[in-house]
Amino acid sequence: MRRIQRIVAAVLLVGGTLAGTAAPAAAGGGVDINGWCVATFQNPWHAELVHFHVFGWACQYGQDPGGRQSVDMNAACRRTYGSNSTAGYTSYNNPYSWYCT
Repeated sequence: MRRIQRIVAAVLLVGGTLAGTAAPAAAGGGVDINGWCVATFQNPWHAELVHFHVFGWACQYGQDPGGRQSVDMNAACRRTYGSNSTAGYTSYNNPYSWYCT
């Protein structure tokens, strides 16, 4: 299951229509969590869903669960959509409901 979650995080923008949730009309789009992890910490860091709720995302070093760092969703939005972008979510119980404004 972890491998599937890692692959999903690597190829999808969270909050985008591919993840199964459409972003609100005012949103800039989905949050590229994996892209932010790689840009911030370099390879082999990647996004990992460790708890199934919106704050369950982490950046993880390779396969080491001891090598996890917090994800700054606002910074991830700014990286993709510019300095005025902020992050929001539509459902606490849906880790894929993040979006950027």
